[in-house]
Amino acid sequence: MFGSGTKLTFHNYVQGTWGTFATPAGRVDYIMTKARLGEETNEPERRLTKSLAPVREVMEAGDLDFNQLLQRDLDDHRVAVNLIPYLLDLKPTGPAFFPPIVAVLLPFRSKRPSFFESLGQQAVVEDDGARWQQEQAGASFRVQRLVGADDRLHSANLGKLWWDDSKAQLVVLDGQHRAMALLAVERTMTKSWQNSGVGGRFRSFYENQVIQALRDFGDVDLSRIEVPVTVCWFPEETGEQAKPHEAARKLFVDVNKEARPPSESRIILLSDAELSNVLTRRMLSELRNDTSDSLLPIYAVEYDNPEVNSTRSARWSVLTNIHLLKFAVDRCVFGPPKYLNNVAQKIGGRLSQTDLDTFMQEQLDVLSLFPDQFEDGGFTYQRDKIGNTEFPLGQLDVISDRFAATWGRAILTLLSKTAPYAAHAKALTQSKDEWHVDDTGLSLAHDALFGGVGVFWTLRDSYEHYLEKKAAGAKAAKSDVIRAWEALKGREEAFETYRAQAYLDSGRTGGLKKSKAAYAVFNTHACQLGMMMTLGSLWELRKKQSGGADLNELPQFADALVAAWNAYFALESGKAKDRRLAFNKIEVSHPLNQIANMDTPQAVYFRYFWLQVLDTPEAWAHMAPWVVNRAVFEDMLSTARGLYLGLCQDQQLKALKTGRPEVIDTKLRPEAEKAARAALGRALKEWFYGTDEPYNSWLAQFGQKGVPTQQPDDAAGDAEDLAGSAKGAEDEPVTSVDDLLGE
Repeated sequence: MFGSGTKLTFHNYVQGTWGTFATPAGRVDYIMTKARLGEETNEPERRLTKSLAPVREVMEAGDLDFNQLLQRDLDDHRVAVNLIPYLLDLKPTGPAFFPPIVAVLLPFRSKRPSFFESLGQQAVVEDDGARWQQEQAGASFRVQRLVGADDRLHSANLGKLWWDDSKAQLVVLDGQHRAMALLAVERTMTKSWQNSGVGGRFRSFYENQVIQALRDFGDVDLSRIEVPVTVCWFPEETGEQAKPHEAARKLFVDVNKEARPPSESRIILLSDAELSNVLTRRMLSELRNDTSDSLLPIYAVEYDNPEVNSTRSARWSVLTNIHLLKFAVDRCVFGPPKYLNNVAQKIGGRLSQTDLDTFMQEQLDVLSLFPDQFEDGGFTYQRDKIGNTEFPLGQLDVISDRFAATWGRAILTLLSKTAPYAAHAKALTQSKDEWHVDDTGLSLAHDALFGGVGVFWTLRDSYEHYLEKKAAGAKAAKSDVIRAWEALKGREEAFETYRAQAYLDSGRTGGLKKSKAAYAVFNTHACQLGMMMTLGSLWELRKKQSGGADLNELPQFADALVAAWNAYFALESGKAKDRRLAFNKIEVSHPLNQIANMDTPQAVYFRYFWLQVLDTPEAWAHMAPWVVNRAVFEDMLSTARGLYLGLCQDQQLKALKTGRPEVIDTKLRPEAEKAARAALGRALKEWFYGTDEPYNSWLAQFGQKGVPTQQPDDAAGDAEDLAGSAKGAEDEPVTSVDDLLGE
């Protein structure tokens, strides 16, 4: 309707219907317009197609802060196989229709998040033969709205937005898959993949698919393909102190509330609705920004799983995932304290949010961070009311800095320095360093493990699609994408050898089998959360001893705990057991670990294992300076062992009932108890004590008290207590491609 203007100083612009609305992210202004394909022109609709960008093409992966993450993970396979054919197949009933893409104008300098200059005063100007109300943010962007003869805004609501692409980028906030379909066709038809910067790395996913689709659908008139686009900006988020990227993240969550549910991983990465999400993200940022090499590498953590209800890591390369970090925050920082003080308390039941918030205030010493009452963002906060869902957004850095320096550092120390996890990280780094990326397939495989968020899932889905086509008898060529997935399988075998060598000093067949069995346990949520809860329980002991505990010493306390565990794992075995295999279920005789399934709530039993390791002279030497009263530790260990013995007895009873269903429980239980007690005694003798005496003494003493049978407060609330994400999930890690393919 209007040209580019005679005084245009900006190279990019859109025009259409303007509007404004209020959200929790603040005021949002927008222009409703369209992007289209077709012949090369300078029309704004054609230029807009080229300007749309997924976050992965705007921000460098290595520089991406988790608090700035919007939507880097793209399901390229779904775009290539489903969306592009839908876009190009112009049926007689009408063209394909996509809901509007939502893009937001954000400030960047050299692909790093920046800020816009402050918006200037509104003024009425003449342009393109009409009068406009204009405001401008320095040299970053300019907005014009049509006015009538009286200089009041015209009822037609026509507007224009210009921007300088060296200072601002249009980032796709919602509909990135639709936008990528449009971009893929655009770049293929104009042969501009090589000019798209980072986007060129994904050429292999799309180019052949677009060419084939155009062949299949005949002479497609690309000029008929238009996609509605809503271009947004935040007029109140200009100036050096503004936070437009935070506002964009909040807007993304709002936009997607009623859409297809985002994965739990993405909710943790994006949402500021819960303080626990913010603290979890802070740990990821600490890993990303670590320059000391003292922490595990960020690529050892899976944080981009697109499955809606999955807490199980899929990559064989990772040792943990974002859900475990969230569980650690929940249990160690929010508690409730009963889970840490009472080691006979099973996980489950409905919890009081007030109790959780009160414990968090204690764990982070919120008393020293804020006055009794203070203002933030126009709201008044009471310090003693700060909690998981009520906290000052403007003071998040204060809270997360305290967490990062204390509990965050302690949790990451356990995952980074404890012997089995340090060995895993060392082997993974060795795999990365020895990876020679000399073709597209290997480059994609490398990105899937070490860099490209979302690439792993695209390779996996593409390979499944490839197998389905072959099974159906269709011709299926091996593309770079398929070769990349096959390369991953080969690298898995090499990594497992490196890991066995790093942990057991042997990469031979026997050592490899034992190593795999060990990590089938170590890399479960149950084992890792049990380790975190051990830290929390022992810190509670320290808090109760004379003199209390200084929160600032928590990282050193974690270092001592790691040193204690590593001292045990490093014990010379000789003719004795190799202590590095103490948690194995298989590939050892008389295993301590008799846990039938290793779902997340079983962490309470793994806490017993981690406590038991400390009951050795070599390990306790590191803990003695921190836990002065050995007797209170022994009481805790005794209670935890009793809980575990109860589990073993119940499992033995269940096994006996399966084999002899006609016999009543009261007759089978004595046999089950005898078998469970004997098995635990043999394990303790061989893995820890070298003699029967300590266990027999404990059993005689504990027999008078009985095995604790503490039940959850409300068994129906198990899933709620675990953030709804552990329900029915098996946490044993994936160790083969067959597992990944669900075979």
